[in-house]
Amino acid sequence: MLDLFTNNSPIGAIIAFFVVLIPLIIVHELGHFLAARSVGIAILEFGLGFPPRMARLFRWKETEFTLNWLPLGGFVRPLGEDAIKPVEGETLEKDRQELAQHQPPGTSYKAVHEAKPLQRIWFMAAGALANFLLAIILFALVGLLGFPQVVGAFSFVSDTRPGSIADTADLRVGDVILRVNDAYFDNSADLLALWQQATEPVMLLVQRGENEITLMLPAPTDQSADSLRERVLITGIVENSPAEAAAIEPGDLVIAFDGQDIESVDSFIAQTRDQAGQEITLTLLRGGQTLEVSLTPRVNPPAGQGAMGIGIRAAQQEPVLGLTVFDAGGQEAMQSLNLGDSIVFGINRAFSVIDTTVRIPAMLLSGTVTAEEARPVSVVGMSQIGSQIIQQSIQQQNITPVLNFIAVISVALGFFNLLPIPALDGGRILFVIIEIIRGKPISPEREGLVHLIGLAILLSLSVFIILNDVINPINLLNP
Repeated sequence: MLDLFTNNSPIGAIIAFFVVLIPLIIVHELGHFLAARSVGIAILEFGLGFPPRMARLFRWKETEFTLNWLPLGGFVRPLGEDAIKPVEGETLEKDRQELAQHQPPGTSYKAVHEAKPLQRIWFMAAGALANFLLAIILFALVGLLGFPQVVGAFSFVSDTRPGSIADTADLRVGDVILRVNDAYFDNSADLLALWQQATEPVMLLVQRGENEITLMLPAPTDQSADSLRERVLITGIVENSPAEAAAIEPGDLVIAFDGQDIESVDSFIAQTRDQAGQEITLTLLRGGQTLEVSLTPRVNPPAGQGAMGIGIRAAQQEPVLGLTVFDAGGQEAMQSLNLGDSIVFGINRAFSVIDTTVRIPAMLLSGTVTAEEARPVSVVGMSQIGSQIIQQSIQQQNITPVLNFIAVISVALGFFNLLPIPALDGGRILFVIIEIIRGKPISPEREGLVHLIGLAILLSLSVFIILNDVINPINLLNP
């Protein structure tokens, strides 16, 4: 089963299309359909895909349900409107006669242009509103079922002093501390503070290679809480830099600057900047041994290298314990919410997706996201992503990734359709708003021409984006 969704399998993408996109299209058009019926507008056709027509599926009351060849969305065709413009005259009369054949005598119905402006706006916006509502429900369901949340930190062991309490307890460089007394901790400083405050032996859950082991630390006997120190951990060395000339190595811990104890990473950076061009002495801790090196920070270093030519990060040192650790990311665990919090979570997540979508142009300009990350995707691209999300769900035996993905796409579909672009729901709403302001509608011929041009542009862009998704498939799991 899993093989169907690997390596951008076409079969997996097709399955994802029917699992993810078809339901969203149906929900969107169902929103239009129900809104139309609520204000008395007759719906002649409910179509999946865009014409030309492939098949008539069935008829329910006045509405014919159809399947169409172009799998780019769906539509409802109300009385008094064709695919791109309002209709009147003989065409409208012909539609009325057809409608009368499927309606009981005396049934009341009306064309779109016969509805009041606010009723038309409600009808046109209802598809997007249905997508938003579905997204909120799915996000809330994710909250009820549970989703990964950061519950604590990983703490990476960068040094243990030989003969220290940590060394005797068999803590080793490279160990990752997961929990203290079976409880999560917020960060490395919190981890060390928990030991400082302990009155009984402390149990550590440690990841060592592929195994999890348990180690015991004796409670401190004579301990001052202010012994915790923030140090500077060297994470990398630039070639031909002062740091390389001074034989500084990745993994070294800077504990003093010109004989003065390091107070924080920020103070280390400030001291380096203030003494650029002057020889300085750094006291390093390497493999339990203390050594001193001298170097001269550069006044005008190459771009992106820094005065010394080193990469650094903050580390926490507990001298009494003889242990130095640094934060190595967050630990996640599945957490579920109650019904009320799940609904709030669903609403917040839906608005968060909209907010992110609105900010994408600014994020592109600022470099926060790349053009590849923000690339538009077609139904093909969404199906590719959906296939990989389904693969992930199968591997994790967890349906929430699929539910979350469908909800995100549902919000995006609703938001996109409300944009004031001709041929979209938002473009049609714009014409109604103009009608309200002018006090009379724009002629059907002019409105139809605008929508026709908009539809032609959208279809052209869709073809281009589809080709890009086919030539450059989206691969989330193995980028």
